[in-house]
Amino acid sequence: MLYLGIMISPTKDRQIPVLFVLPTLGAGGSERVVFNLCLHLGPQYLPIVTAFRDGPLRKDMSDAGIQVHVLNRRGGIDFMLIVKLVRLIRIHQIKILNCHHFVSLFYAFWAACLTGIPIIHTEHSKWEMEALPPFWNWWFSFFLKRIDLVSAVSKITYAHIKEIYNVEEKRLALVLNGIDVNLFKKGREKTISRESLGLRPQDIVFGTVGNLRKEKNHELLIRALATIINKGKSFKAFKALFVGDGPCRSDLIALSTRLGVHEHVIFLGTRTDVHRLYGIFDIYCLVSRFEGLPLTLLESMATGIPVIGTDVLGIREVIRNNESGLLVPDDEPKQLAKAILTLAQNAKLRNFLSENARRLVFEHYNLTSSVRNYDSLFRRVVRKV
Repeated sequence: MLYLGIMISPTKDRQIPVLFVLPTLGAGGSERVVFNLCLHLGPQYLPIVTAFRDGPLRKDMSDAGIQVHVLNRRGGIDFMLIVKLVRLIRIHQIKILNCHHFVSLFYAFWAACLTGIPIIHTEHSKWEMEALPPFWNWWFSFFLKRIDLVSAVSKITYAHIKEIYNVEEKRLALVLNGIDVNLFKKGREKTISRESLGLRPQDIVFGTVGNLRKEKNHELLIRALATIINKGKSFKAFKALFVGDGPCRSDLIALSTRLGVHEHVIFLGTRTDVHRLYGIFDIYCLVSRFEGLPLTLLESMATGIPVIGTDVLGIREVIRNNESGLLVPDDEPKQLAKAILTLAQNAKLRNFLSENARRLVFEHYNLTSSVRNYDSLFRRVVRKV
């Protein structure tokens, strides 16, 4: 194998150890981005993952043979995390740090300074940057100007970093999130049966995959469902399916009961077989108040499901209204209900949108391109080691 002009073999002692730093090992998008990178980077790298707090993805990573370390962050500013990171770097002879989200950068920056290794920061959301209080925003700017490279997962995040934080283009890269299209392109054929979930063949299923948190605005889906159900008996076949868990679950159950649609709502909780569940959806909805570059939206589009999204940051970058899906105003249940009914009643439109969406994902958001871009970034900084 030719690497940086030198012939090397992909043996373990010649691998380049890369430490990925995450806030948690939850089931969110950034964690899955790192997971996919670890699986697909190639034999020249030895990926190691560390997180400040544990989560369900730890088992999946460990089962896949990925080294995972949980540092058990304490409350407040935990300076021991820097010590623990330095120890990991030295034990595993880490050559590159790749951190995700500001809190990871805060600790990884000092560890990189103490060990002299290059650091690449990956930023996932413009909203997260805008939400930083002034004190922490100053530190974020301080770090961005002093690390080796910054990557952004979406065009709007890239533009924000460039314009607001004045990061020069030579140190800034756009690396779009990508998915394993081969895993999802035949999702319809590999799906779990509807019957196993208590669904009837005639049911019209819409819903979403994701953590049940406030910013995901799952309430909007339940309110849209109530709007549809209240139209009469002929609309009783509509079902809302939620894949994922989180702090809002009890509130969502209470809302569905209060609106009289609890029999039409299914909560599946956290699942490790999400790629087999997409085929159950007739319509996929992502109604978050903001996103980075949502993997679940890309996955559903790759599976061939017509999609609806709120016209907000991150989602509008992927969905082109009336071309690859439908966009609806944020927090407007009647408009969402109208869009769901439009797709449910128009097979020609469903096919048109889903085919365009599949083509868009395959061409621009595939994992192969994403991994190749990360490999290019790692090669740029490893020259300094």
